Parts: sequence; C-alpha cells; structure tokens
Amino acid sequence: MHRTGRTPLLAGAALALAAAATGCTADAPKQQAAEVRTDAQQLARCATLPAEADSVHWTYRALGTPDSRVPGPTDYGLDGLARLAAGEAARLRGSATWTPAPDGRQPPAELAALLDHPVSGWLRTPALDDESSSGTPHFLLDPDTGTLYFWAVNPHCQS
Repeated sequence: MHRTGRTPLLAGAALALAAAATGCTADAPKQQAAEVRTDAQQLARCATLPAEADSVHWTYRALGTPDSRVPGPTDYGLDGLARLAAGEAARLRGSATWTPAPDGRQPPAELAALLDHPVSGWLRTPALDDESSSGTPHFLLDPDTGTLYFWAVNPHCQS
C-alpha cells in the first residue's frame, strides 16, 4: 500500500477546523430575551395598529449577533401582541378577506408567554400585509381571542 503523506495533513486541518468551530461556538454571545414594553404611545412611533387596542405588549431588539465584530448596519425587529377592544376583531374580520396564515410565524417566547388563551389559528389578509414594503408592519389576527400579532423588520420609527 502506498502512502502519500497527505492523510496526517488533512486530519490535522480537520482537527484545527473543528477546534476553531467549537471555540467560536463556545465564545458566541447568547441571545438575551428582549424587554417587553407596554407603552402604546411609544409603539405608535413605529407601528400604526389597524384597530383600537385595550393593551399592547411589544419588543424591539437587534437581530443577529449583538456587538458583532463585523462592521455594518444592524437590523432591528419589532414584535408585538395587541389585545383588541371589544368588537374590533369582528370589525377587522369583516373589513377584508382573511385566510389562514402559513404555519411557522409565531410571537417570540417572551410575548407568547403572555397569551392567556391558546390561539386557535392566526389569519392574515393582503389588505394589511404589504410584503413588498420594507419596514412596514405585518399583522395576523386571532378573531376568537381578539388578539393581533404584529411584527416588522427595521420599522420606520419616528423620533
């Protein structure tokens, strides 16, 4: 059997890559839970809700790795839940055509923990969901609980 001497070199490179990957993983900062806010006036600077709400709970956080060593802009995410005022869910439901939302989009854990009723199924409507507009909030409605879930990436917040 003929050996070229490349096996130890390749094995060494593989071990070095594995060690580097493990080191990076161990040193990576942990994503912290975002502060849940309830100030409707402050929220109104970033998102206009399509219905009157009795209460709002929302977060605003940096996306990706905070304090990244790579220079460049940071993206921000806005997520929130609004408990709609009496009759507002029915009004919204009757104002447009709503279809079941695709599975997968759920509020972040710190907001989902605030849901006092299980969501029977989120509904969406193109009338409130302009996917082509960057920074515009997206909305999902649970008409059974009167809950509106909203989110935006890099919302256009006014000072």
